Amino acid sequence: MKTKYQTYLDSTVVLISALMFLVVVSNQNMPSTVFYVLCALSLVIWGSNRKNIQNDPAACSNQYKTLFILCAVNLLAVLVSKIAHQHLSGSEIEKAARFSVGLPLLMLGMKYIPVDKLKHCLWGVYAAVLYAFAYVAYLSWPDFVRPDTSDVYNAVGYGVITLLLSSITLYSIGVPLTGKPRLEKTAKIIVGLLGMAGFMLTQTRTGLLVLPVYLLLGILLAWKDKSRIKIVIGYLASIAVIFALLFSIPMVQNRVELAKNEFLQCIHVNPIADESICIRLQLWNTAIDIWKRNPLTGTGSNAQFSKELQNHSVPKGLASQTTANDFGEPHNDYLQALSSFGPLGVLGLLFLYFAPAWLFVKRLIQSKQVAIRSFAAMGAAVCLGFAVYSMTELMFRGMRTLSFYTFMVAVFLLLSATHKGNQLSGK
Repeated sequence: MKTKYQTYLDSTVVLISALMFLVVVSNQNMPSTVFYVLCALSLVIWGSNRKNIQNDPAACSNQYKTLFILCAVNLLAVLVSKIAHQHLSGSEIEKAARFSVGLPLLMLGMKYIPVDKLKHCLWGVYAAVLYAFAYVAYLSWPDFVRPDTSDVYNAVGYGVITLLLSSITLYSIGVPLTGKPRLEKTAKIIVGLLGMAGFMLTQTRTGLLVLPVYLLLGILLAWKDKSRIKIVIGYLASIAVIFALLFSIPMVQNRVELAKNEFLQCIHVNPIADESICIRLQLWNTAIDIWKRNPLTGTGSNAQFSKELQNHSVPKGLASQTTANDFGEPHNDYLQALSSFGPLGVLGLLFLYFAPAWLFVKRLIQSKQVAIRSFAAMGAAVCLGFAVYSMTELMFRGMRTLSFYTFMVAVFLLLSATHKGNQLSGK
């Protein structure tokens, strides 16, 4: 039985967790502050429950020990590279620690919050989706031009986060939060579709790459008892229909056609043309060139990328002067990790995505509880979505996005777990 103090702490963390979703789409600076507040409160909750630990074997479970070890590789890679280059200062250590240390720290205390209470942080998801839709609609009105969301994120980052939260909204249909599940289901569908419309208004091509992943997770969630053949056929048919509809929209057609033309221009005419796709290729080639000259530990710092562009890529003809002046990162998290911290950095990033993704997918496929599987689908969407987004965008450009990613992984790991005496309501 929890005390009033413990119940108050639990409710406070749930409220702040809901706020975390909203501030990510509405404020540049607040996510980091909210993240640290949640970490501090997690420690307080852990301390207030210490007397119960010995009587609760599940609370002392080591089920995530392997996950935490694998996720620590990210921090290890940064430290090894910085020690090799004798460059221990920099924000990269703090950024890596936000995940490698922040994930177990959040879960340390938040695991004592009853899951039927913790799941109400989803109200923050719905508020965030509605805000994101209103924000991009306002910025693009009345001509529906691509909105400038740079006050919060660039258009790509804002678009893909909106898409992710919209998908989470739709996956949550099987998780009732009120006493009126039918009305709630309808509301969630409307909110999810509005979020998808907001994503479309950002005209973000990166999000199109992850749609097959989100669709597969949705089908696995909805068709638990279907045969594999029916799932495959349904998935392929759904992919065909969705992309046929998407490519019938002039806005999508124009963006894809522009990407194709820029790519061909870069390959066959001018490899250092100052166009979106070609600039990305220049940045990627620069990252690979940096790694070739620093094959084991990279440069030891993300900040070195700008200098490498100016001092090596421009003279070699790998990048234009405009690219060197205006860009300081490779628009790709994998290549950023490779050029800055070497192969161990890439391994750490892969573990950051796929170690928790493995747990989520396993729970999605194996669990028989709708609520557990719904939260597992949400967690898998976070990890696999970021893994895809990172191929064409630097998702972890700033501290706040890594904080948000860490927070979501922790919350959905806890919500998708099965605890004796702490079951989610739902079949």
